[in-house]
Amino acid sequence: ACGDIPEQIRSPSGTITSPGWPSEYPARINCSWYIHANPGEIITISFQDFDVQGSRRCSSDWLTIGSYKNIEGYRACGSSIPSPYISSQDHVWIRFHSDDSISRKGFRLAYFAGKSDEPSCDCDQFHCANGKCIPESWKCNNMDECGDNSDEEICAKANPPTASSFQPCANNQFQCLSRFTKLYTCLPESLKCDGNIDCLDLGDEIDCDVPTCGQWLKYFYGTFSSPNYPDFYPPGSNCTWLIDTGDHRKVILRFTDFKLDGTGYGDYVKIYDGLEENPRRLLRVLTAFDSHAPLTVVSSSGQIRVHFCADKVNAARGFNATYQVDGFCLPWEIPCGGNWGCYTEQQRCDGYWHCPNGRDETNCTMCQRDEFPCSRNGVCYPRSDRCNYQNHCPNGSDEKNCFFCQPGNFHCKNNRCVFESWVCDSQDDCGDGSDEENCPVIVPTRVITAAVIGSLICGLLLVIALGCTCKLYSLRMFERRSFETHLSRVEAELLRREAPPSYGQLIAQGLIPPVEDFPVCSPNQVRFQNN
Repeated sequence: ACGDIPEQIRSPSGTITSPGWPSEYPARINCSWYIHANPGEIITISFQDFDVQGSRRCSSDWLTIGSYKNIEGYRACGSSIPSPYISSQDHVWIRFHSDDSISRKGFRLAYFAGKSDEPSCDCDQFHCANGKCIPESWKCNNMDECGDNSDEEICAKANPPTASSFQPCANNQFQCLSRFTKLYTCLPESLKCDGNIDCLDLGDEIDCDVPTCGQWLKYFYGTFSSPNYPDFYPPGSNCTWLIDTGDHRKVILRFTDFKLDGTGYGDYVKIYDGLEENPRRLLRVLTAFDSHAPLTVVSSSGQIRVHFCADKVNAARGFNATYQVDGFCLPWEIPCGGNWGCYTEQQRCDGYWHCPNGRDETNCTMCQRDEFPCSRNGVCYPRSDRCNYQNHCPNGSDEKNCFFCQPGNFHCKNNRCVFESWVCDSQDDCGDGSDEENCPVIVPTRVITAAVIGSLICGLLLVIALGCTCKLYSLRMFERRSFETHLSRVEAELLRREAPPSYGQLIAQGLIPPVEDFPVCSPNQVRFQNN
């Protein structure tokens, strides 16, 4: 969702979280999700956790929800949980942006798609007064997901049982809302802090001393689990398992069952590469959103540190895990042959290749020779149809867990196969970006075309500018030459002319009559002046 292409979501319900939730989201990210429901349905979004950097008009970090990709319909930031969003169409765009300054915990939201007017709802849904169906868990959560507040009005009318409505318990007992009967009852004091949750509000296990748990495991293989597994682990559990096989080969850690609680601050399992709690060697963090099995984590050496931490808000079933040295099969497993790993009898002929060489899927009774099953339903396919980026099985199992690809295909790091022609095409076809790694820098054709056209236009403008400059210069020089030529002729004419005689000289020469009292130059003065 945080790449160039928005995440397309078609499932009718689910959850969406910010990257890294419940830890801080990264800086400088832009994520987008596109939820598309069936025609005629609307989408309801309910926030369960929200902590995004607040700012004026939500200009720093923000979350927007709307019916159109480039038009905002709803913008939120801060730490207050936003009100539910009910779409008017069968699709919704969700966008999340963070700047390069402050990061927070992020958000977690749930969405549900359905028609706005249903005659009836499923057993795990609540029927709103306006005919809309919402999940039963949204009822009485102080959020109006129905749109008419009918999911919250029933809470105000109901009279839930309270502890005060029951008779006091004996001195050696305590009052408890039973986790099993959902009714208040009296339980013996011996059940307090015994590591087993008996009360729905965890009152019997809160504020107890944290039980000791964890182990140092020094064998090639083994198993471990959360406290009280498969029952609920005690709130506040804090356990560490140190796995040291004494071998240089990698350790394969598998969680065969995993279910953590996600309320409060969230419970988590941290897995480190080595025995030290070094953040730089953190392999993976598992939370309630990883509640699916199996989960596999592989170390780079023969040592692993597993740290489990639970808050005191709630609890869940926990987890069960196995570990083994890479290439070493457990007693109940069957070797794939060579150094190809192992598989169990339950994994044989199940349609999923656990062995890179396909040994666990060969010679299955439901298929012919040199064919492999899609699943246990009897559908089979030949070897030539495996891992060629063409789904031949209805469930797509022929394109899963591909250790090798057919000729003409590229092998992704996540064991998928895509066409070789799709490598380095600026599109993440593998899903993990491995088909776009180590690609030479190739300038797109449209960029080259735009650069050439721009260069031609700039060259043309430069030629026009130079031509105009030359024309103006020639006109200027012509005017200057004409002016200089005209001045030279006038000056030459003036130089050829003699200065006119003075008035006194004209009188002395007798050319004009004298004027009374006008000084007259003597002939000698006239001669001197002429000289």
